[in-house]
Amino acid sequence: MSTPVVRNANSLAWFVVVVAGLVVLAVVWGLELFPRLDAGQRVLDGARPVFTEERVVGDRVGIAMIDNVTDMLDPIVDAQGGAAGEVVPLVELVSGATGLPPADVLAAIEANFPHTYHLLLTLPLDQVSAEIPGLLTFVADNSGLADAGAVLAAIGENTPHLAQAITNLLVVTDNWRDVAGTNGVTRFDGVTSVDSVPEIRDLFVTDVVTAVETVAPDFRDLDEPWPEVGLIATILTIIGAVVVVFGLLVLALTRTDAYRRNVHIMGWSVVTLVGVLVGGGVLALGLFPRLDGGQRVIDGLRPAFVEDRVAGMEVGVGIVDNIADMADPIVDAQGGAAGEVGPLVELVSGATGLAPADVLAAIEANFPHTYHLLLTLPLDQVSAEIPGLLAFVADNSDLADAGAVLAAIGENTPHLAQAITNLMVVTDGFREIPGIEPLTRFDGSPVRSIPELRDYFGGDVVPGVRAVTEDFRTLDTTPPPVDVFPPLLLIVGILVIIYGVAMLSITTAVASSAGESESEA
Repeated sequence: MSTPVVRNANSLAWFVVVVAGLVVLAVVWGLELFPRLDAGQRVLDGARPVFTEERVVGDRVGIAMIDNVTDMLDPIVDAQGGAAGEVVPLVELVSGATGLPPADVLAAIEANFPHTYHLLLTLPLDQVSAEIPGLLTFVADNSGLADAGAVLAAIGENTPHLAQAITNLLVVTDNWRDVAGTNGVTRFDGVTSVDSVPEIRDLFVTDVVTAVETVAPDFRDLDEPWPEVGLIATILTIIGAVVVVFGLLVLALTRTDAYRRNVHIMGWSVVTLVGVLVGGGVLALGLFPRLDGGQRVIDGLRPAFVEDRVAGMEVGVGIVDNIADMADPIVDAQGGAAGEVGPLVELVSGATGLAPADVLAAIEANFPHTYHLLLTLPLDQVSAEIPGLLAFVADNSDLADAGAVLAAIGENTPHLAQAITNLMVVTDGFREIPGIEPLTRFDGSPVRSIPELRDYFGGDVVPGVRAVTEDFRTLDTTPPPVDVFPPLLLIVGILVIIYGVAMLSITTAVASSAGESESEA
């Protein structure tokens, strides 16, 4: 074999190496791996706080409490909820069980369980909302205050907790069945519409939090310290550039007398080593399970990042904010609204010139639902009365015990039973949600109460989703799927190893043959 033929063969072999390096670079740039994987890294960085094990567990505990709040309010917020229509059947049920006339049943409840009595006569809550404008106008018309707005401002200044409860009650009852801003929002199935507060609850409870729980282990595996997802494109670029530069260097040497047997062996050994590093690196760094899990994360969270749903989640935490602000002042004495009922009556008395007793009488006569709500407060006193009320009925009837009474109520007046049982859970856990101890805000501050849970979802989780939405879509919609990269890199590594070993063997034999020919000559 002549020297020019050997040189051409060697040059062609190294030209193939250069082309291979160029192909790697072309893949990186052609598939836009830098912007895509950089976006993926930003998703990991931005969503990392959501997927810690403690927060995933805390999300489920917290959303279960939101579920209780919704189940408490849904039956009593309006006539459609059904509880208001069951008050009379409840009285008749107790009357039949105890043998007392209905009027005596009501009198006994009022005398022994006054907060529960007034709550029953408050229902439904949207009637309170309907009465508020008239009540404000009534005070304005009978006082020196200019109009309803001035009355509300005075209430806000003198009894701020009651004002907070009232203004948010108006928003909640107005939006409960049709939350403003949810048009076009659907559950993850793409079919079930999300319009009401219970439907928003279902979106979070069944879809969003479940999706987070499902993909959390894969997310944490993908988010391992090294290599970061954003470095994969850089690593590939470095490999491609090194291969191109090294290939060009040796290709140039093949055209000179410096390209001898030791250069043959060293050059192809380096190529083989690169293949080993690429293929071995894929396996040693666990890129198969990491990026397979990464694709499962993308697939599992894809429905959550649809624009309509992101907007729906933002609207959802907004109405949850109103619900928490409505409940916080009235749920217990700590909320402050119950302690302001007396000052409110005195405020109206001073503005209208009516005696406090006459103010209460006027409110009862003209705005009965509002009157009874004021005397219901705080709500935890209703919860405190329920066991005694059940025991009272059991003691004065043939029903065996309080459990049997509650079962009878659940069978005959299921909407009231739902409201009562969930009210007890909510008032008991409002300031300290059971089982939520590990949960913290993204800044590390504790999440214990329902208002703090509201702040966590409204100030951290949903804004966090919004912040990475565009990057998630970039990661998700740019082909190919991320789980293609490990087999692609492994195949590249194997091919480089095969080619390097083959060329090492061939060029070594050719070099030896050429050397013998030159010696003979």
